[in-house]
Amino acid sequence: MVEFLDRPRRVRLGDQVAGLLLAAIRLHEYLPGQRLPPERELCLRLGVNRTAVREGLRWLENNQYIEIRRGKYGGAFVRQPGRDLALERVQSRAEQLRQLFEYRALIEPFACAVAAERITAAELERLQALAAAEENEPVRAKRRALDVEFHQLIADSTRNHHVSQAVREIRIELGPGLDLIQESPARSRESHQEHSRIIKALASGAATPARQAMHRHVMATEREIRRALVDLGVGGWPAGGAVDREVGGLAG
Repeated sequence: MVEFLDRPRRVRLGDQVAGLLLAAIRLHEYLPGQRLPPERELCLRLGVNRTAVREGLRWLENNQYIEIRRGKYGGAFVRQPGRDLALERVQSRAEQLRQLFEYRALIEPFACAVAAERITAAELERLQALAAAEENEPVRAKRRALDVEFHQLIADSTRNHHVSQAVREIRIELGPGLDLIQESPARSRESHQEHSRIIKALASGAATPARQAMHRHVMATEREIRRALVDLGVGGWPAGGAVDREVGGLAG
């Protein structure tokens, strides 16, 4: 019998559970220090058996994404990755990260341009609320959660499922790089200002200013991650990327 080489492979339920929970952690749906739902609840939410949940949790524990605590107040708690661990996760996939930077610089500005023509008043109001909450939030992990929602809302407002999914996947893959960036009040202010300019551009309904505003923002984040890598002694990471040089004209 001839077998097709591209036939989908079956993925174990435990691996699926691990992947779903890892995505939720990287998207900051569960914050560092927060307890994951109990096993029974995870079974119901994910539609799997307890064995699969336990296998998934074991993988997350072995890879230092969660900590399992025993006793009355125990459970699975999200770990805050130190910079050494974050660097270890990024160092082995430098080429994938470089390609991710390029991909993001192409996708998110395009999504913002499309959103400028399709976003609703209610969505703009929600973006403004997220930006205000982010500006006044002292905890970086919570600001990251707000930032995830901000970018995803813009992607969703394109009314294009593929664009929405692409932005979600980008953010999941970008998580380890963002873990490298240290707390910086100055950068937090800059990021808030960039978000405000994005909202203003979206409210104008003009695609080009929206694309430019988002391009500036994603390139600023890339530079912060590259700077962190250089500071940690990882070679081959210049301050700006190929996309920044090639299409930097979009940023004005």
